Amino acid sequence: MEMRWCLGMVLGLLLLAGASADAAKWSRQYIRQLPDTAFAAIEPTPEGKKVRHLPHHDANGNLDVPHLCNALSRLNQVKWRDPGNAEAARRHLNEHLGQVGRSSCRPPRTSGR
Repeated sequence: MEMRWCLGMVLGLLLLAGASADAAKWSRQYIRQLPDTAFAAIEPTPEGKKVRHLPHHDANGNLDVPHLCNALSRLNQVKWRDPGNAEAARRHLNEHLGQVGRSSCRPPRTSGR
């Protein structure tokens, strides 16, 4: 029994360590330096500036799955200037989710024990 408990603890800690390493926090400076293609949507302001929403690609253009999951969870929190952009962003993010697998953004199930 004690051996099973120890093994469970070790596996749990390894999973936690891997999850936190995968979901590295991006600084504001890092996000500012990302190309426009790293974002799900870009909206122009009346002043001619652009507002970039929901980053999910890294600086090299690679899809970042933890940030994809975060972007999907934050879709309804964005203050969209044009509601059509919200739907386009949703489609874009869902296409990526289909590529990596829908289970990629679901929390792991617990046994309830």
